[in-house]
Amino acid sequence: MLEGLSARLAPVRQTPSLAPPAGNLRQLTIVLVLAVLGETTLLRVVTRIGVHLPKDAAVSGLFEAASFFGSLAFNFASLLAIALAVLMLSSLTQRMDNWVSRVIVGFLSLAMLSGLALTLTTGAPVADALFGVAAVTLVGVIGLVLARESGLSAAARGALALMVLAYFCYQYYALSHLFYRILDYSSLPPLSIEILQLGEVLVVAAAVAAFWAWGLPHRRSLGSGGIVLVAGILGALALAALSPVSTTAILALWTTGLSLFLPFPIYLLALALYLLTLVGCWRSGAASATAAGLLLVLLAGYMAEATYQHLLLILAVVLLSGAVPWTEPAGTAAFAGTSARPIR
Repeated sequence: MLEGLSARLAPVRQTPSLAPPAGNLRQLTIVLVLAVLGETTLLRVVTRIGVHLPKDAAVSGLFEAASFFGSLAFNFASLLAIALAVLMLSSLTQRMDNWVSRVIVGFLSLAMLSGLALTLTTGAPVADALFGVAAVTLVGVIGLVLARESGLSAAARGALALMVLAYFCYQYYALSHLFYRILDYSSLPPLSIEILQLGEVLVVAAAVAAFWAWGLPHRRSLGSGGIVLVAGILGALALAALSPVSTTAILALWTTGLSLFLPFPIYLLALALYLLTLVGCWRSGAASATAAGLLLVLLAGYMAEATYQHLLLILAVVLLSGAVPWTEPAGTAAFAGTSARPIR
């Protein structure tokens, strides 16, 4: 039924638009990625590890500084994610020729942002529910419907679909518990744990599918530097896995939202393929939008702790779907990292 509502995205619109230039979106996205990387490193990793380590006064001061700057990065990233979501969703709706699709995406965007505003100001469960339902619907429409109009390959659409379905699984778990609490039900939602674990399996599958869709075509762009970088990250994680299993699982849950209920080598292999894909796309230049989207997915994590992490996923899906250009189109090439044929 949604196929009839698919947006017809125009590569170049002749009417005046309030959407920012694509180059500005790229610069803001890069700043956001750097801020989220800072928040993840300082707040999600260093500060939380420091709580469990014995330390003297000097080391304690370092951890306090990490907590302070990590909090600054978190607040800055949260505000920038909201602003960038407004700009990208505005650009997306203005590029649609189909007015029905424009109304649907505009309504979902407004509902999501309204729920976000109410959540931040009131903290009411109903506001959380509005934000969650609007966010998951918006991710589905962009990642499963609009992506079909942007010239992505079948493999890329499949990888993106797995990411969206994994998000659906987590949101079923989170929203079902939220609605049960709103309705004052004392029982547990059906199959909530099983669907949450299914989503984690889909995360692993999405990493493999991403390598097939984007990593293999850009494998020649990796270079020795890219391979060394990925090997270093994997080596550090392998050494960390030698610590008690509970410590590894807690760190994984804090940083990626994964519970590691599958054998650890499976996650390590999936991460290796995902990082190779990310680095290859970034170093290729032409697929830098895909690299940014993949990195935002990784930083958003599977089980999002903060509302801004949901925004990171929405931005990632917009970039990976090719629904909004990352660079100014040249000739008939509407999107970087996607096929160059114009979108009808």
